[in-house]
Amino acid sequence: MNIDQLRRTWLDAAEATGVQAHLVAAAPRDAGGFVLRGRSSASWSERLRFEAALAAALGAEAADADLQWLAPRPVSAPGSKDRARGRLGMAPRGAGPQEIGSRPGISGPKEGGRTPTPEPVQGARRVLAVASGKGGVGKSTVAVNLALALAARGVRTGLLDADVYGPSMPTMLGSFAAPTRDDGVFQPPSAHGLPFLSLGLMVNPDKSVMWRGPLVQRMVRDMLQKTAWPGLDVLIIDLPPGTGDVQLSLVQRAVLDGAIIVSTPQDIALIDAARGLEMFRRLDVPVLGLVENMASWRCPDCDALSHPFGDGGGEREAARLRVPFLGRIPLDGRVREGGDSGRPVLLDAPESDASLAFGDLAGRMQEWLKSLDQAIDPG
Repeated sequence: MNIDQLRRTWLDAAEATGVQAHLVAAAPRDAGGFVLRGRSSASWSERLRFEAALAAALGAEAADADLQWLAPRPVSAPGSKDRARGRLGMAPRGAGPQEIGSRPGISGPKEGGRTPTPEPVQGARRVLAVASGKGGVGKSTVAVNLALALAARGVRTGLLDADVYGPSMPTMLGSFAAPTRDDGVFQPPSAHGLPFLSLGLMVNPDKSVMWRGPLVQRMVRDMLQKTAWPGLDVLIIDLPPGTGDVQLSLVQRAVLDGAIIVSTPQDIALIDAARGLEMFRRLDVPVLGLVENMASWRCPDCDALSHPFGDGGGEREAARLRVPFLGRIPLDGRVREGGDSGRPVLLDAPESDASLAFGDLAGRMQEWLKSLDQAIDPG
């Protein structure tokens, strides 16, 4: 796809969504694919809507696209350098878009003019991120039930709800007790035996969270590095969907031992999942594999199995991306009911197909944790 085609595709996505998004630069990458740099003052959710439309318009080439959002700022005065560069589809003169941040090719937030150095999370031996390329694929549901399944296997597990713009963990766990803070350190509450922390415990649930980048970065930093996690074998972090500031801030702040990607089987979700996976690869975070959620539905009356979102898309995409396929989670009304009631399906329906699938996923993650320990101490 050439620059003119990229420009037209960007314009089509902006027109289809009504999102004011400005293409500042487009250039090929040395490793293949291309980089798009955009600027928008639209909200987080609007930008996600635009990204989904852009990915759909790019089709298969979306997996090779690296979209980087520049900080919004007022339009430059007529004739200024930035205004000249800002014409749609016009790449900067000279070299292609610079690689910014602590890892090659990633444009990440900085603090005080420098990129933070990743540090271990105190009180947690391992850190596992659960991520998705887009919202609505059940990422938080997977994170909660995976944590419960690991705890049932004797793994000391905690949960961090880093989805600061849509924190759902308190509702899913049925616990809204605000954490205490001693000398600036959070003391995380527990629910169903899991210590967890979420912004949803600290804000009015009826109010929107409208925070700019620096405030988001500070909250992520505090929840990571200023929380008294009680000697966990693994801390599971539920990331927000997409590839924005929160994800980059977290990876810059904490040493992640691995990440899993959650997607549904349909093509549009898998395109976004591929973008999320590429982000972790470029940040040198091991991608443990892909989980296919809402994979199938079994009729309670006739026991027939159907695939409302497609059949086998996750496994095929995992093979294409050369990552392990970690399993399928079926579509089950009890999963939704458990999330709404604060009693996850793993607790109320432990013998259901969904719970058994979460148990299988937990078994894979437990083996991964053991392999890390053996790598440190082979004896």
